[in-house]
Amino acid sequence: MLSGSKNKTATVMVGTILIAIIGGLIVNYFNYQYRVVVAGERDRLAVAANYLDMYFDTRLAGIKMLAASPGVKSLEPELARSDLLAATDVIGVANFALYDQNSHLITDVGSISGADNSLFEQGNYNKDLKSALSGKIVVSDRIIYGSLENACISMLVPITDGSDRVTGVLSAHVPISEISTSVLQERMPVNQYIFVIDSSAQVIHHPRLLELYPESSSYKNQFSWMLNNNSGMMEFNSFLDGMDKVFIYTDLYNANWRMIMVIPLDALYARVLSKSLEDAASFFFLAICFGLLYGVWRQAKQHEREREQLRMERMVCVNQLAAGIAHEIRNPLTAIKGFIQLMARRNDRPPRPEHLEIIVAEIGRIDSLISEFQMLARPPKEPFFEKVNVCKLLQDVAFLMEGQLHTKNATVTVTLPALGCNVVGDICQLKQVFINLLKNAVEAVPYEGRVIVAIGRQQGMMAITVEDNGNGIPREIIEKLGTPFFTTKDYGTGLGLSVCYSIVQNHGGRIIVDSQVGQGTTFTVLLPSGDESVLLTVDEQCNFGV
Repeated sequence: MLSGSKNKTATVMVGTILIAIIGGLIVNYFNYQYRVVVAGERDRLAVAANYLDMYFDTRLAGIKMLAASPGVKSLEPELARSDLLAATDVIGVANFALYDQNSHLITDVGSISGADNSLFEQGNYNKDLKSALSGKIVVSDRIIYGSLENACISMLVPITDGSDRVTGVLSAHVPISEISTSVLQERMPVNQYIFVIDSSAQVIHHPRLLELYPESSSYKNQFSWMLNNNSGMMEFNSFLDGMDKVFIYTDLYNANWRMIMVIPLDALYARVLSKSLEDAASFFFLAICFGLLYGVWRQAKQHEREREQLRMERMVCVNQLAAGIAHEIRNPLTAIKGFIQLMARRNDRPPRPEHLEIIVAEIGRIDSLISEFQMLARPPKEPFFEKVNVCKLLQDVAFLMEGQLHTKNATVTVTLPALGCNVVGDICQLKQVFINLLKNAVEAVPYEGRVIVAIGRQQGMMAITVEDNGNGIPREIIEKLGTPFFTTKDYGTGLGLSVCYSIVQNHGGRIIVDSQVGQGTTFTVLLPSGDESVLLTVDEQCNFGV
């Protein structure tokens, strides 16, 4: 009996080891075939990318030769125009445009000219034009005017004189349909396709371009990851049809674009299995193991995607904050650096007082920004609750704004209950809220404008309203108020309102914004209060102006 038990145990152990070895071999073989298939698709994608790069190479070579012709180098409209007209069909572009070193259009020819010149006044195009004026050859992102039918890209080549000094730019415009023709030279299997995006995650070529345009935020978020990832391959769920897909991508040599091959994940696995049919006997156990493990693998991948999405959302928030801080601090630092460099060049003379005043002011601006950000970033300070006379607090705030009112000859009218009104709160924090709101209102009104502050009761709470007769705020902007670093001011940071929202929420209240464009804006601060004196009629209220 004992011997039989030992033999049974040994048989189980040997069987387990054999199954583990066979399973390991099958898994390794599958991984090998997977890498072989992916490598083959990378090669196919490289061929398609080479087609597109050759398309650019031939046209850029022709444009560079044209830029070196005497007529174009002269920058004379008539001389250049004759050369451009002769080269339009030869090089195979829709339009040529010639610019001088000041980015002024000298002449243009082709099917996209004259009335459509506004097409090339877009910000990205002007940025590309400046890059070309610095001596670089540039292939632009997608440019659209009016509708998708007018979409094109631009190839910009600098024009130089005999001393290699850039004197102008020759720009050639190609419809994106021409790019699609070049991409489609490489035939794809069923349900597999190639698309091209530019550096702004805009689609240059896609089989379902009409469905994608204009690109939604979910699309841009999904493919922005791909622009920032250099691994060359990603797997995620496609928002177009909800299928798990593999995205293999590569950069183009001539343009800051990415060419992406899309393969359904199940189709990729089917291809791997089809390449393994000759060894079907060896992979018999793989089908069984794969069926059992596939569910676990999919669940793990789902959890992994959820974790990655959460991480990306956190990173986006951090990046937004970092970008906002960098932008706000860079401007005063630039001014400080400029004046210090000026002083260094004039080290034989004492610094001018006005220069020092500007430096001190800009340092103060940075210090103020850091203080505001620290206030936003640190854990909220617990309010010191005490009985606060809101009427007296609003009077004090109104008188504090008197100096700012004189610059606009504006008036502030404060309507308060005759018997006063109280809330329980932190007087310093509430004062900060009303200073911010009143300051914003005064800045928003025109010359000789009007601001009205009143106390009433709404939704069972004390309602302090700050109303101005400024230009008003569009509805889409109201939804973003209170977001750090979102501001409509030229020199604002958006941190002030964000702090106000946080303070009022800590007091158990909320801020409501009502605005009509062209008529004005009303900010209403709702605070918990059991003081019924705010229910007095208008006849029992007192008014005063500042």
